[in-house]
Amino acid sequence: MKMSRLPNFILKAVLPTLLLIAVGSAHAGKNQSNYSDYNACLSNSGSHSDCDSALGESVYNLVSEDVYVSTSSQYSNISIDDVNISISAWSDTVGTYNDDVVTSAYVVDLGSYGYGVYNKDAEMDGSSPDHAIDSYNTVSRNVDYDFDFVLLSFSESVTLTGAGFSWVGKTDNTQLSIAALDDLSGLVSGEQTWSNIVEGALTAGSYDIESYESIDIAQFEETETAQYWLVGAYNSVFGELDSNMFDDAFKLASIGFEKASDTPGNSNPTEVSEPNTLGAFLAVGLIVAWRRKNK
Repeated sequence: MKMSRLPNFILKAVLPTLLLIAVGSAHAGKNQSNYSDYNACLSNSGSHSDCDSALGESVYNLVSEDVYVSTSSQYSNISIDDVNISISAWSDTVGTYNDDVVTSAYVVDLGSYGYGVYNKDAEMDGSSPDHAIDSYNTVSRNVDYDFDFVLLSFSESVTLTGAGFSWVGKTDNTQLSIAALDDLSGLVSGEQTWSNIVEGALTAGSYDIESYESIDIAQFEETETAQYWLVGAYNSVFGELDSNMFDDAFKLASIGFEKASDTPGNSNPTEVSEPNTLGAFLAVGLIVAWRRKNK
């Protein structure tokens, strides 16, 4: 969904709230790269804070911070707000007939474009967008479609609040799925399907990726906290949307999260919740005033 165009003074004041106000737009089938705009989010300009605030309390920018590839964050040199983070790749590429058992894949460093996944179904021999996190099948000899995912491992429990992308396969019509895991035994077993893994998850859901000004983003509504979070191409077993599968692709550039210790119900809940409430009221007031002025 494409965000409606509003004056800059409104956008800057209430960015996180306005991201929830979307208008449909038909651009399916057209590839889009927002890299040139997303690159501005890496600078020290005013847009940097705007890009961060869209994703939540703490933002891990994979492009500028780099990644540590592992299922364990114990030895990771990536630390955001005192939380160590690692990343690994997974896809359903095992099985004689259905090719639906999940196994490890390869994290692809796309430079300034962020990160993607090569799975073990000969994606290195395929064509675009096989280097992205995707559910396409461009290799004719493959048994079935695969759903690529990355696992984000944190050194403490967090809630995933959003994600930013430097590239999406289809403008205004790309979806993703996420899940929180309390352990990795099922994922790393080499015996489970995505359905099995979701059955054992703490929470799971699917979301639209929305185009906003400088980046494509997805905002999550999960409240569960966990040390392990999966993010990947839309698969309805994680949560069904009114959208097709097998045609989603994106390059992951950033992740927003909130530490469990900072969430409402812990030591200082008002520090997190009150700005969001104020932003909601401010958004409504500014938008109403702007619309009246332009009638």
